[in-house]
Amino acid sequence: MKKLASILTAVALAATMGLGLSACTPEESADGVSLRGISGATEITPAAEIDYFVAAEPAVTTRSNATGLNIVGDLQELYGSENGYPQAVIVAKNELVSLNADFVQDFLEEVIANEAWLESASAQTVLDAITANLPAGSTPTFTANNLNAQVIANCGIHFVPAYEDKERVTAFLAEMAEVDPTSVGTVSDNFFNGEDWTTSGGSDEISVYAPDGAPALALAKLMSEDNQFNQTSVDYNIVAANAIQGYITGDNPVADICILPLNAASKLLGSGQAYTMLGTVTNGNLYILSESEEEITAQNIKELLTGKTVGVIQLAQVPGLTFKIILDKYGIPYETIG
Repeated sequence: MKKLASILTAVALAATMGLGLSACTPEESADGVSLRGISGATEITPAAEIDYFVAAEPAVTTRSNATGLNIVGDLQELYGSENGYPQAVIVAKNELVSLNADFVQDFLEEVIANEAWLESASAQTVLDAITANLPAGSTPTFTANNLNAQVIANCGIHFVPAYEDKERVTAFLAEMAEVDPTSVGTVSDNFFNGEDWTTSGGSDEISVYAPDGAPALALAKLMSEDNQFNQTSVDYNIVAANAIQGYITGDNPVADICILPLNAASKLLGSGQAYTMLGTVTNGNLYILSESEEEITAQNIKELLTGKTVGVIQLAQVPGLTFKIILDKYGIPYETIG
């Protein structure tokens, strides 16, 4: 990517020679993509200075409906691999897995069944299940206005056991580390749970935590039903995404089972000493919006994005890191502006 000084020098030289060369502004990238961080969904609106936006569901559909912007790209498809990229994982305390093996297996069977259940359950049933387990007075990410079958499908809910997903997870963590070494932690083999559970017994009260938004969908079926685990009582808690790490850290973390972003899990729990990863539950819910109607594909992404400005929600977090991985995958240079 050309340095700003070189670009400006070239423009100045062209001007002195009387050439009709269009200047690049300080906030344009001539041969790559300019990335601008945006603070919230309300900034996703038709704007001359931003050509594309990257955001997660349900903000994508909400803003598309509100502004007329088109959903033109799917980061899961652009990333490739069978299930796209692993975004959120479910972990459990090692003690729970060793002492309550029967419960953990039954619990995961329900998590697996949840995927098919989401395809047939009404949006209101899903919404009611999530809302009932939010803290009192909280405003849910999903509402009656932004939750429908397409949004649910766009959230990539699909369980992949840890012992089957180790290669994909470690590969994606390595890619995130290349973009930002501080964004991930080192994961040991102990972090990935196997399937050789033999012991049963232990606690009959289990606490489960998940961040509001797409990860909560991975538990919707379980939260909508009562007493599906015989004598084991399960307390579900849907909390703010920025608070989730507080439930799996400290001397005595309260979450027996927790869903959290993969990179956060790697940083906080990657040693496998306290928690083990049971599997991946969401496989990406990031999309690209634009006034253009042309779909972004693996074949045209470089052509369409080169020289353009892309606004990204949470540029320094998972959405931004993932989009940068996509750009690297297709050999597209980028720089951060604004």
